Amino acid sequence: MPAADEERFELRLLSDPAFGEEFDTVVDEITDQYLNNELPEDERQRVQQYFLSTPERQNKLAFATELLSRAESERGREVTEQDTRPGFFEKIAAFWRRQSFAQVAMATAAVIIVVGVIYVLTRSNNQNYLALNLTISTAERAEGAAAQRVKLAPDTGLRITLTIPESARNAKGYVARLAGASDLQIEQRTQETITIIIPAGSLTPGAYAIQLSKVKSDDTKERIPGTYYFAVE
Repeated sequence: MPAADEERFELRLLSDPAFGEEFDTVVDEITDQYLNNELPEDERQRVQQYFLSTPERQNKLAFATELLSRAESERGREVTEQDTRPGFFEKIAAFWRRQSFAQVAMATAAVIIVVGVIYVLTRSNNQNYLALNLTISTAERAEGAAAQRVKLAPDTGLRITLTIPESARNAKGYVARLAGASDLQIEQRTQETITIIIPAGSLTPGAYAIQLSKVKSDDTKERIPGTYYFAVE
C-alpha cells in the first residue's frame, strides 16, 4: 500500500468507529485463516512478518489457538477444511477499495451539487435586463393613468428604477409590491430612488402596477399614495 494511502488508512481507523469495527472483522477473519492453515505459504510468511507484529494481534492469535485446540480435543479430530477465501492482502485491498469507492461517490455527489449551484448563479448573473424608469402617479387606471409600455425579448427581465416622492424620502426602508402579487426584490437604493428587478419569465403581456410602502422607525409599514404603472407588450 502506498505511503499516502497507508497514512489515510491509519487516520481513518483513529477517527471513524464504524470503519474500525469493520476492519476488526477483517482482522478476525485473517487470524482464523492463519490459525486454520488456510493461507498459502508466501502469504503466511507475510502475515507473520507484518500482520502479527503487534502484541495485541499476537495475544489474539494465542487466545484463538487455545480455543481451537480445546474444540479439536472435544471433537476428536483435526480441522482440515480449506476453502478458496481471499488471502490476507486481497482482503485488505478489497476492504480499502470499498472505502475508497464510498469516498469517491460522496465526493462526486458533492461536485454535482456545487456545479448545479454555480450553474444557477451564473445563469442568474448573466441574465439580461431591460432598464425602465418610472415615476409615481396618483391617477386611477380608470382615469387613464399613463403607463410606460415595454416589449421584452425572451430571457429578458426588467430592472425598474422608481423615483421616490419627496414627502416619502429618508424612510428607514421601502417595500415594493407588484399589485396582486408578492414583494419585489430591491437591488439598489439611493436618497431619491430605489431599483427593483423582475426576473425573465415572471411577466406576461398585460398592464401592471407597482405599489410602494415606506418602513418607519418603529418598523411599521405605511403605503405611499400613488402607483407606478407599466405595460408589457
